[in-house]
Amino acid sequence: MTGATSHRVGSKGVSPTGLPFVERRLRPRGRGVNLRPSIVAAFATMFAVAILTVVAFAYYRNAASVIDLTERFVARVAVSGINRTMALLDPVAANVEASAQLAATDEAQARDGRLFPYMISLLSSTPQLQSIYFAFEADGRFLQAFPIPPGTQRFGANDAPPPPGAQFALRVIDRGAAGYSDVWSYVRRDGTVLGRETSNGLNYDPRPRPWYKDAIAKGGLIWSDLLVYTSNRQPGVTAAYPIVTAGGKVVGVAAANVAVSQLSDFLASLDIGASGLALVVDEREQLIAYPDAAKTVRQDGLKLSLVTATELGVAKIADSFAAYRAAPAELIHLDSGGKRYIASFTGFPNHFGKKWLLAIVVQEDDFVGALKENNRRIVAVGLAMLALGILGVSVMSGWITRPITQLGIEIQKIQRFELTEPIALYAMVSEVAALIHALNMMKRALKTFGMFVPRDLVRELVASGRPIELGGQDRSLTVMFTDIADFTSLSERMAPGDLLVHLSRHLAAVSDCVMEEFGTVDKYIGDAVMAFWGAPTWRDDHALRACVAALRMKLRQAEMNAGWAAEGLPTLYMRVGIHSADVIVGNIGSAQRMSYTVVGDGVNLASRIEGVNKVYGTQICISDQVVAAAGEHILARPLDLVAVKGRKKGEKIYELMAMSAGPDELLAAPAQTELCRQTEAAFAAYQERRWDEAVALYAQVKRLAPADPLADLFIARCRGYQVAPPPADWSGIYEMKSK
Repeated sequence: MTGATSHRVGSKGVSPTGLPFVERRLRPRGRGVNLRPSIVAAFATMFAVAILTVVAFAYYRNAASVIDLTERFVARVAVSGINRTMALLDPVAANVEASAQLAATDEAQARDGRLFPYMISLLSSTPQLQSIYFAFEADGRFLQAFPIPPGTQRFGANDAPPPPGAQFALRVIDRGAAGYSDVWSYVRRDGTVLGRETSNGLNYDPRPRPWYKDAIAKGGLIWSDLLVYTSNRQPGVTAAYPIVTAGGKVVGVAAANVAVSQLSDFLASLDIGASGLALVVDEREQLIAYPDAAKTVRQDGLKLSLVTATELGVAKIADSFAAYRAAPAELIHLDSGGKRYIASFTGFPNHFGKKWLLAIVVQEDDFVGALKENNRRIVAVGLAMLALGILGVSVMSGWITRPITQLGIEIQKIQRFELTEPIALYAMVSEVAALIHALNMMKRALKTFGMFVPRDLVRELVASGRPIELGGQDRSLTVMFTDIADFTSLSERMAPGDLLVHLSRHLAAVSDCVMEEFGTVDKYIGDAVMAFWGAPTWRDDHALRACVAALRMKLRQAEMNAGWAAEGLPTLYMRVGIHSADVIVGNIGSAQRMSYTVVGDGVNLASRIEGVNKVYGTQICISDQVVAAAGEHILARPLDLVAVKGRKKGEKIYELMAMSAGPDELLAAPAQTELCRQTEAAFAAYQERRWDEAVALYAQVKRLAPADPLADLFIARCRGYQVAPPPADWSGIYEMKSK
């Protein structure tokens, strides 16, 4: 089962269920007939299948031809889309390389801004450019030119309205001796300056940027990964080329940012069927271009991020990419939302240097819909002719198939262990009537069986169809033992009938608490209950659920005690022990009689931990393994390091006090939290042989809980060690002499 490491051990073959078989005479209901009419109906169905097969064969042959043409069409569209994208990017690459070479011939004019008119001309002639810039190695000087689209409300370093009439923004970052400066100039196309602003707090340095370092490392043109530009909140990529002098010295990098919104417009214009979609993604499946360009970027407050293909919320796109990831191919046929699609995935040329994909998803019905409609008409005519021939068989077979269909529903109820109502069906076919009767008998047997075996196990056996076998599995479970204090004395004071009612109410409450937390009641041992969590249905939080169940038992027993005391009846004091360990769980016993239970050293230890309550005057004791598994959800205080009877190894035992998180009625009170904290400090001092400090701390515990016998026990133990200290190899383990 998920979340549990287990393997089969000790299997000895198939055995009986442990319940005797009861032979009953089958009493047919109604007059009854044999199954010959149903055989006639089957032959009629075969003739119908033959007719439909001929029609289907013709349809699929024609559909295959149409699909082949569709695939070729999609492939041509993909090639066109790739070419259009490269036509968008190739001029940018050429301009960047030319700019780098121009700057290399005269670094001074590039540094002092004399190339700004040249940069403005590139922006004017290449509308896909978002900006173009130079960065220099020596001092990090940075010059950048932006186009300002008409109608821009906010722009620049301070996200303020640009000056009226401004068409371009020129940015210069200087990191010279005078300090850092970042100046933005707003100009017309002819260079007339309309305004300036500064943003000296940014401290931008281009040299550590990936595009700068990658261009220098490669020594040639590079394309950056996809990013979102804050100036226009649109995705784009950066082309960069190193500025290298004739002597081979790298003096900087020329680069340009490219907005890919034009590619989105191109994809929106494609005619690829009524419901077809095309999109471009990078190697992380982030959208580069999409017909609805606004969906390529997500804004969370002031944060902008790219959207992946699967985050669009379009099922056919998500399913197409899932199919591509599972088995990459240029063409994929898939089903999504009950419809058939063709998905094309075409990679960009290798020389581009980026693993982009152009994905096209079209619905087959957009291309073969007319063919399907024609075939539906042909099928309708054929079925109309066939209907006259099989009408009689259909009427005759109806009263055979209806009870069988309803029986299928009843069998599904049995698989879900819904056994409350009998099967109330009537069938004229004797075999079906016998089956109904047998299933009713099966329901009664399973209902009885479920009273002796855990319902989850019965449900699993019924659903799987596996026989019951001897053997078990190694699994990490949580085991619980409960017991009633001084039950022998109570038995002597109550009449047997009254005692049975009293005990039954207690056991019912304990069992309810176990099952409410999805545990399994293993057995009742007189006044004791053994239960476990994690089997037959695995649960990761088995230790936590056992703790919740124990606290619920304590609460419900207190409520019952209050009612009994008001009625003048004896009250019960329950003790609980819980331990998590690797045990064997399964069918234990013989081929004639078996029990679904857990065995192992961990089970014995859980029983001994229940007995630890007697020594320390507690009600719920849990092991260190339970504390570790339940985690911070519970509040538990350390009691002692105990070697229970029959064991030499010490186990750290805790008292479960309350929940740190969970149902309100089980949450810890402030006094419990403080008591837990004080006890932890006192026990730590005790373990470290700080006897005087331990006595003082346990005295504080005594003041917090005067009726708590734990403090007196440890104060006496510490004072004894003050007089006669333990040996140097003292481990702090307290050996119990009784269970």
